[in-house]
Amino acid sequence: MKLIVVSTNAALTMGGEAVKALQYVQVLLDQGHDVTLVTHDRCRAALADALPGDRVQYVQDTPLMRLCWRTPGLRRLVNALFHRSVARLCRRFDPSDVVLHYLCPISPVEQRFPPKGYRYVIGPVSGNIFFPPEFRDRDSRAGRLQQRIYRPVQQIMGRVSSQYERADRVLVSGYERTRQALRWAGCPEAKMLSVADAGLDRSFFDRARIRPEQAPPEFVWIGRMIPNKGVDLAIRALAAAPADMRLTLYGDGPERPQLEALVTTLGLEGRVRFAGWLAHGALAETLSQFRALIFPSLKESNGIAMQESMAIGLPVLTLRCGGPVGLATDEEALFVEVGTAEQVVRDLTAAMIRLSRNPDLAAGLSQAGRARAQRSFPWDLVAADWYNAAMGAAPAATRVPSGQSAPCETGVAPSKDTA
Repeated sequence: MKLIVVSTNAALTMGGEAVKALQYVQVLLDQGHDVTLVTHDRCRAALADALPGDRVQYVQDTPLMRLCWRTPGLRRLVNALFHRSVARLCRRFDPSDVVLHYLCPISPVEQRFPPKGYRYVIGPVSGNIFFPPEFRDRDSRAGRLQQRIYRPVQQIMGRVSSQYERADRVLVSGYERTRQALRWAGCPEAKMLSVADAGLDRSFFDRARIRPEQAPPEFVWIGRMIPNKGVDLAIRALAAAPADMRLTLYGDGPERPQLEALVTTLGLEGRVRFAGWLAHGALAETLSQFRALIFPSLKESNGIAMQESMAIGLPVLTLRCGGPVGLATDEEALFVEVGTAEQVVRDLTAAMIRLSRNPDLAAGLSQAGRARAQRSFPWDLVAADWYNAAMGAAPAATRVPSGQSAPCETGVAPSKDTA
């Protein structure tokens, strides 16, 4: 039986969803499975040396796709048009000999148009996540509008689309917030299966655990500098911490000028370093120099940087909100509750001081976090779980327990009649 993996993007240079799609296919090929990737033609150059040419089929831009991309307000239609083209391409395969796996995008709202008569699985899906109420002013006007109309849009799509009813399985990595969105969209509960959102290469686990308890009181942040990543919260927390504590920021993005100005305003030029992008191959060695990762994301569906840090033994200081809550327990990471911005900054400062002054705490989090990562995050285990679900086999033992939810859910809340 052949597996056809469908993803709008697949590459190491196009963001987390694209990386996930590429690595999933690579792992399945290494495991000897018959798998073909279907993706957009814009990924061709990036995949030239990443996958065998006969294991990728590309969807070309149509004139209508190009028109929608150039027209304000119509860009969201490009993915739907992509999936229409995918349906025509997939009809070249014998429906008795293939299973379609619609991997990315991960949104429950996405319309995928699977061809009739073909068996298919969707996911992992991880949607219905928005800023916590106290931080909603950070969202764009479009984002706030999306949150207000999210539930009725899902309910309308559930009435006009049968994609979830016809699916063999719907993989869920967004916990209860995503399950609720899928119910609104007409997905039967029995078809939902909770799985891990992404995996890590075995190279993360081949090296010895780092020793953060021996590192100086220096913290690290990694990511794209955008409003939902909460970088300013980390900077403000450092400003209230003792002078020997420092913060290194790896990454870039549209908020960098404002963050640099904030550092200057707070007089932190000698304590905060903007280090640019960090090469993925240098990640483990570089992170071994720090006491902990500070990960104050406000709207995070998963948290690859957190997974990678746990895998090498770097303690994680994060917010009890969204995806991170599903990646670790209180014994495996240090969580800060989400209330007002002032409270979050105050508690981040206190947690940074605890980690800096208590090497035993850092060592304990390092050991427990790495053990969790070894059990749950290796790509070969995660990929096998997804693949088995697609093929109808018994799910792997590493799967997240069905129905697990995060204490802080930032999605659209159900009304009393749907709770």
